[in-house]
Amino acid sequence: MCTLLLPLVPRPLRPYPHREISVGEIFAGFTAGYLMAIVFTWLGAVMLTHARAHSTFLSQGVAGNLSWVALAVPISMLAFIVWTAVGMVLGLLYWGAETEFPDSGLGSPNRLFTLVIVLFSTMNLIMVQIPLRRLYWPIIVLAFAFLVSFGWVMPHIAEAAN
Repeated sequence: MCTLLLPLVPRPLRPYPHREISVGEIFAGFTAGYLMAIVFTWLGAVMLTHARAHSTFLSQGVAGNLSWVALAVPISMLAFIVWTAVGMVLGLLYWGAETEFPDSGLGSPNRLFTLVIVLFSTMNLIMVQIPLRRLYWPIIVLAFAFLVSFGWVMPHIAEAAN
């Protein structure tokens, strides 16, 4: 009877065999996410202000007398929460990439992670730009900010923290 219940007893978790996780990668992701949230807040407010003139839905939802500075406050409340959370998740993914594939390249401490960020940023830029059929500079700046903050700044901060 006791041997039948043995598989149901939880076993203690074993630490990851290669490298212990540190707070450095998570903090680097938080910092890169904070940088991304600053850029997103500014560009989101500017884009919303300009789009309000061309969209009836936005003109009804956003008052016409609000400047982009006044719109930046509610945008920043959500942006700082979302982008720092995204950054912390990417920090954990960076830890995994650094643990499994620790080679440097492309100006980054981890070539694989930076290459994945470059490909992700480029794919998203293409997927957003195709339906718009026009290059909008704020979208290009957001893609470039994502690429720089998570592809290069975050790995260098994580390496400096360790």
